[in-house]
Amino acid sequence: MADPAMFDDPGLPEPEPPHKVRRALTVLVLLALVVSMVFLTFVSGRGISLVTPRIQPTAPDVAASVAPSPNASRLAVVDAAGGLATTDAGGGSVVPYGDPGIVFAFPAWSPDGSRIAVVGRSADETDVYVFTVHGAGTAATDPAIVYRSADRPPFYLYWAPGGQRVGFLTTEPDGIALRLASANASAPAVVVRTGAPIYWAWTADTDRLMVHTGADGPDGFLAEVGSDGTSVEPEVLAPGAFRAPALSADGMFRAFVIPGVGTPAQVVVEARDRSNPHALDVFGAAAIDFGPGTDELGFIAPAVVGRELALPVGPLRVLDAPSGRVRTLLAGSVVAFFWSPDGSMIAALEIAGTGDDQVASAGTARLTAAVVPARPVATAGFAMRLVFVSVGSGTIRSQRPVAISDTFAQQVVPFFDQYALSHRLWSADGRSVVIPIVADDGTDRLEVVRADGTDARAVAGGVAAFWAP
Repeated sequence: MADPAMFDDPGLPEPEPPHKVRRALTVLVLLALVVSMVFLTFVSGRGISLVTPRIQPTAPDVAASVAPSPNASRLAVVDAAGGLATTDAGGGSVVPYGDPGIVFAFPAWSPDGSRIAVVGRSADETDVYVFTVHGAGTAATDPAIVYRSADRPPFYLYWAPGGQRVGFLTTEPDGIALRLASANASAPAVVVRTGAPIYWAWTADTDRLMVHTGADGPDGFLAEVGSDGTSVEPEVLAPGAFRAPALSADGMFRAFVIPGVGTPAQVVVEARDRSNPHALDVFGAAAIDFGPGTDELGFIAPAVVGRELALPVGPLRVLDAPSGRVRTLLAGSVVAFFWSPDGSMIAALEIAGTGDDQVASAGTARLTAAVVPARPVATAGFAMRLVFVSVGSGTIRSQRPVAISDTFAQQVVPFFDQYALSHRLWSADGRSVVIPIVADDGTDRLEVVRADGTDARAVAGGVAAFWAP
């Protein structure tokens, strides 16, 4: 195996044009995840209550309790040429956005579903556009351009909870900057923090951000800050090996990772006033995210001693913030997970266990993995298992092999905990997720996969798609 330093977290990558995806980086990322399986066994650890998963593919649909937006049944889609459009769930009623010649990447819906913020790259500069959503046959309005630059390009977007501002990252000559801009372009964007890498989560109850910069090095920074970037903490926390911090939807709790005592790291959940803390030892990098409408924290991290990697991989567990109780939902090698809108389910991407793993090999140009023997080996993409698990019971609703696309594997999977805060894979009704896959003929397409295990359906050819809230 190569030196683990090659897998150090570089931070959220700047999106490449869809036809120029850096496959070499993807190979390294996925290879790191596969190799890490060698060092993981799945046991109940200190304070862990193991839930044995049960397959229940015919369970009824679960509808989300959150009121959907008027555009909740629509997707924002980026095609292989970088074109932006919205479609319905079947890929119909297509409404294009933007001028020809602009390459768009990773559109983010506003909290109320009325607007879409997106990075657009032209020949001369890279801008942040905010489009007002309109229907087919309705005249489009000019987008607000809230930021533009020829030498400090933006590359990741995350709306503030109230929908009045957009936060985004820019590449700077000496690192990365977190900026905030008015969503209607009424004021210039301002720099909140600088560092590399940068991750953050908005608080839902105040006009604050919890920011993590500098990873776990000596320049690491972890604290709640105001919109001017000034810390509001009595003292800055010393961060461990993780990326995006987590804040509960009710504003009561927060979670982060700090260096452990006798272990590489600890996952910590505490009240926002730093009272009632609960800590769990983990044995490597962790990724964390609170469920919507719940005080349970989902997380993945190595559960036992093994060779340390910067990328999180391990069992999927949930930690109850008030009590500190920990349960294991999936005892396999999970590399990414996404909560449903009502917090009742989680969709997880998992590397197959040794019982049904056929091959995991790396070459100079690609990595292939056949996860389930019943499916032919994919000619492209990265084969994983998509698992839908009920949070309350640990019941597996359904599971299926998927060959995820290069763009999704490179851009989203390694940084899923940050993207889970800003971009929605789950439909507003909580019945399905949209995921970019590689079809059996080797072409990329978007597929809507239902949690109940019924047939998935192709939406359209494309490299990225996200549901409106």
